[in-house]
Amino acid sequence: MNPAKYWVLTTFCCLSLLLPGCYSPDGPIPEAKQEKVQPLWSDEQVEALVSVTYESVPAIHQIDDPLMPEQCRDVNFLRFKTRESEIPSEADAAILLVPGILEGANGFEYIGRQLVYMAKTLRDQTIEVWAMDRRANCLEDLTGMQAAEQAGTAQQAEDLILGYYYFDQPVDGKTFQGFLKSKDMPFMLNFGMEQATQDMYAIIQSMIPDPAVSRRKVFVGGHSLGGAHTSLFLAWDLDGDPGTTDDQGANLVAGAIGFDTSIGSVSDAVGASSSSVPMMDVQGSLDKATAEANADGDTDEDAGYRRQLRWIETGVLPKNINIPLVFSAEAIALPEAVGILAAKGPDEESFVLDRLPMSPVLKNLFRFFHTRDANNYAWGPFIKDFRYTNEAQVGLMFDDHFSILSFLQTSLGHLHGGAVVPKSPFFNLMRSIPVVGDLVNAVSGPKLQHIAADAGPDRAHLGQGPLYSWADMDEIGAADDPVYTSVEGDYQYTSLSEEMVRMEDFVRALYIGETNLTEWYFPVRIVVDIDAASKSFAPQYGLNTYFKEAYKQVPTLLLMAKGGGLSFPMKDEPDRLLEVVDLAGQSHLDPMFATVNVPSLHQNQVANSILDFVESHVTE
Repeated sequence: MNPAKYWVLTTFCCLSLLLPGCYSPDGPIPEAKQEKVQPLWSDEQVEALVSVTYESVPAIHQIDDPLMPEQCRDVNFLRFKTRESEIPSEADAAILLVPGILEGANGFEYIGRQLVYMAKTLRDQTIEVWAMDRRANCLEDLTGMQAAEQAGTAQQAEDLILGYYYFDQPVDGKTFQGFLKSKDMPFMLNFGMEQATQDMYAIIQSMIPDPAVSRRKVFVGGHSLGGAHTSLFLAWDLDGDPGTTDDQGANLVAGAIGFDTSIGSVSDAVGASSSSVPMMDVQGSLDKATAEANADGDTDEDAGYRRQLRWIETGVLPKNINIPLVFSAEAIALPEAVGILAAKGPDEESFVLDRLPMSPVLKNLFRFFHTRDANNYAWGPFIKDFRYTNEAQVGLMFDDHFSILSFLQTSLGHLHGGAVVPKSPFFNLMRSIPVVGDLVNAVSGPKLQHIAADAGPDRAHLGQGPLYSWADMDEIGAADDPVYTSVEGDYQYTSLSEEMVRMEDFVRALYIGETNLTEWYFPVRIVVDIDAASKSFAPQYGLNTYFKEAYKQVPTLLLMAKGGGLSFPMKDEPDRLLEVVDLAGQSHLDPMFATVNVPSLHQNQVANSILDFVESHVTE
C-alpha cells in the first residue's frame, strides 16, 4: 500500500479515542535482508587475547551504616586487559570509564574488549580499560540472571528467570526477596558524588599507586552522566586541603575521554546531568526546595540543597530513580532477561511476555513504547498481540527507530517480517514545532519512530500475524545498496549511515558476566550533588571541587553522537586542550557499541580516535 494513502486511511480512522474498532494490519513491508558481512576478526579471536574480570578494591570513602550490605563496602569494576598482562603499571596506558544514567559497567563491555584487542594486534600496544560500577549496583540480585546465562536453551533460561524472580522458585538455595524500594535502602542517602568520586580514586590508586606513573598513562572518562563524574573528578581534591595538589584529580591523569557527553567546568556538569536525566526535573526540584526553605526563613545559599537531602532521607524524594507507572527497578531489570533469551535463541519466537506477570509499571511501559497513536494506546492491539523473535524484542526496547527513550537508544538495524509503519504522524509532526519539538526530541530522539502493524487479519484474530524478526545493521543494506526500503521501494525505513551496532554485540553486553548494562537502583543523590558541587558551600558536604578550572590543563577527547536526541552544553574556550569528534548518524549509546571491524560498511571513528588520542598523550 502506498504510504500516503495508508496515512489518509489511518488518520481518518483514528481521529477519536471513541473508535475502539479502528485497526488496520496494512502498511509497507520491509524488503528482504541482505547477506551478513564477515567481520575482520571474530569474537573468538578477541576472547583468546583479551581477559575480562570483575574485580574489587577497598573503598576510600567508608560509609558507617550497619544497614548497608557487606557486598556494598568495596568498589567494583570490570578490568579489560591482555591475558598475559599482570601488573597494571606496566601497561602502556589505562583508561578508567564511568557509565551513564541507569547504566552499569557493561556499557563498556564491547568497546573495552575491542580497544585492548586493537591496541595489541594493530599497534603493538598493551592497554587496560577499567569500567566502574557505581556502588548501588551491589544491590542487584542477579542470581536468577546468572543461572539463566548458563542455561542450554532459551526456554530453560526463561524458566529460570521467571521462576526465580516471579514464582518463588529458589536457585542454588536462594530465594528472591523482591525488588528493593526506597524505604529498603536508607543507606543510599550516602551514595552521592563524594562516594562515587572517591571510588574513582580508589580504582586508580589500587591499580597504579604511584601518582607520577598514573599522571603519565592513566586516562579518565565516561559516557553521558559519566562526563559529569569526570568533570568533578578533575576538579576534586582528595584530602580536602587545596594547598596540597598532588591528590588533585587533574594531576593524576594524562587525559580525559567522553562518550556523547561534556567534560569541563563543574558548572557545565550540571548541564550534562540535566541532559542525561531527562525523566527527572533536577532544577525544578531544587527551585521548589529553595522556595520552601526561604518561606521558612532559611535563606542560606545551601538551604535548597539541605532540604533536598532531607527529602531524600524522609522519602519525599525517592532514594533511587523510581517514577510511578514509568520506571522501577523491575522495569530496568527486564532488558537483561530479554538479552539472555536473545542470546540463547535469537530467531525463536518470544513468549516471555505471555508468561510474565504484568505489574502496573510494566503494563503501562509496554503500552507507552509499543503504541502507534492514542487510539492504539487505549484499545490495542498491544505488544502481546504481536509475534516477535527474542532479538526483535531487544530491538523494540533499544533501537532508535523504536525506543521512545533517547538516553537508552542505539542503532541496531530494523524490524523485518511484516508490515511496519510510522508511529502517529501527529507525534512526528510535533518535532517541527518550536519548544515542543525540543521536548519530544529530548525524550524520544530525532529519528522517525516505527511500529509493527500486523497483529492478525482483524481484531477477532489478534496474535495470528506474521513473526517479526530483526534485520541486523549489516542486513539492512550494503555498500552499493545502503537504503532499507519497503518491498515496493516506495518507503524508506533507514540506511547504513544511521545503523552502527551489531545486535549480537549489544545483546552480549546486556547480560554477560557478573554485572550488566542496566542499573536497577540509580541513586538520586548523585544528580542532586552534581548541582551542589559548583557552589561555594560544596566542600562543607564533602564535595571537594576546589579546582574548578583544572580541566583546562587536561587534554580531552569528546566523541559526540550527532544522530541522537541529547545535547550537552559546552563553552567555547579556545585555551582548552580539547578535541571533538562528531559521529554522524550515531545515537546516544552508539559510541560504545559501534562496530569496529566491518570497514566495508563503517570506518569506526570511536576506537581509532581513542587509540590515537591515548598514544599521543602518554608521556615518558
